[in-house]
Amino acid sequence: MNAKKPKKDEAYILLKQNKNRLAHHYYLSKLGNLSDAAKNLYTCLRKIKNKGYKSIAIQKIKNIGIGKTINDRLYRASNK
Repeated sequence: MNAKKPKKDEAYILLKQNKNRLAHHYYLSKLGNLSDAAKNLYTCLRKIKNKGYKSIAIQKIKNIGIGKTINDRLYRASNK
């Protein structure tokens, strides 16, 4: 979590889309909306799992409002 950039062989989850659309980048929201990000989180994680990635880097998500919930879900998923 809170990664600035991913390693070579890992998926990278970003809050909003940017100009660099790389194959290993996955976006939770088009515009950075935290509500959209929360809705799309598990779909995104399933896509990454189905692609066979062994690890995931996650861009920093502000720990306010629903961002706290997203970070909590990511933390719990990383400790399974």
